[in-house]
Amino acid sequence: MIEAVVFDLDGTLIQSKIDYDKMRKKVVEVLVGAGAPQGELDHSRRVWEIIMGGERMLREIGVTPEGCLAVMKRITGEMNAVELEALDTVKPTPHAHEALSIIRERGWGIGVATRSCNAYATQSLRRTGLERFVDVLLARDDVEHPKPDPRHLLQVVEALGASTRGVVYVGDTATDLRTAAEAGVAFIGFLRDDDWGRRLREAGCETMIDDLLRLPEIVGEGSEP
Repeated sequence: MIEAVVFDLDGTLIQSKIDYDKMRKKVVEVLVGAGAPQGELDHSRRVWEIIMGGERMLREIGVTPEGCLAVMKRITGEMNAVELEALDTVKPTPHAHEALSIIRERGWGIGVATRSCNAYATQSLRRTGLERFVDVLLARDDVEHPKPDPRHLLQVVEALGASTRGVVYVGDTATDLRTAAEAGVAFIGFLRDDDWGRRLREAGCETMIDDLLRLPEIVGEGSEP
């Protein structure tokens, strides 16, 4: 029995041109400035992986918990700034309005769990006209443990008043798939392009769509993603 559908934001409900290379560079600069060995930071990894690895390095070299917290706050500021710079590039994914309208008509709740900051997420939803459909939005700075930690998704599920068995999470990355799996929530991958689709398949994603209009049909059939 479907109760709600939760979405990732960037690459799923909306499309934008966030400069992730610039974000990685800024994050590395802050970490190195705080004492993390630059040669041990893998610049090619996802931003959240760089942050987690860098924080671990800082603890290992003796940076206090308070010092680590201050570094993470600086990193958050840099990430927020890069995301907000991309607001003018934001547009809704094709058929997002139609799909959310159908979901709303069926009485299912709609949530968003995103690693973007709240200011960017809120303004993106407002600019694209999708805000009116969303019942619950939790961005990375709204939760103590952002995804891929499953507690992020579970907080959205709880805020929607739903059960994990009655929710489907829709996302475009292997990180989204991992988050859903660890939260015990069914997952549907959104195929935004062939490369990201390949990564999802390699991560074990069994059900994918390339058009959001297919989502209400698949969810309504009660298929097992």
